[in-house]
Amino acid sequence: MNVIENVLLQLEQVRKSGQGFASRCPAHADRGPSLSIKEGDDGRVLMHCFAGCATADVVAAIGMTIANLFPPPDRPRPPPPAPGVTRTALRAAAEFERQVLAIVRFDRRAGRQISASDLQREQLAKQRLNQARKALT
Repeated sequence: MNVIENVLLQLEQVRKSGQGFASRCPAHADRGPSLSIKEGDDGRVLMHCFAGCATADVVAAIGMTIANLFPPPDRPRPPPPAPGVTRTALRAAAEFERQVLAIVRFDRRAGRQISASDLQREQLAKQRLNQARKALT
């Protein structure tokens, strides 16, 4: 189990939000999800309480310490996908390519004619997604 999964298991009402998660903040009487949680490119857990709670207070409220937000030192860090490219940027680019494929799929299902340039763009999107999968594994 990775670091973010350990943290998410300790929180209440966790839901997917953008590229991360949102939940009720355990450090204050929270009625709605004011805590943002996501995984950094280096595997550490990033947290932000929009009500203003300090991260140390949030992790203490779930019985953890700041050190629990970082991967173990013996765990090898994954190499960057390419020089100057972060994993977050690569995931965002892959999501864009998935949207391109979804649009073409939608047009096909709707019975629309797919132009030659759209077919080329579809192939490029598939190639880029395959490259992103390889870089992220």
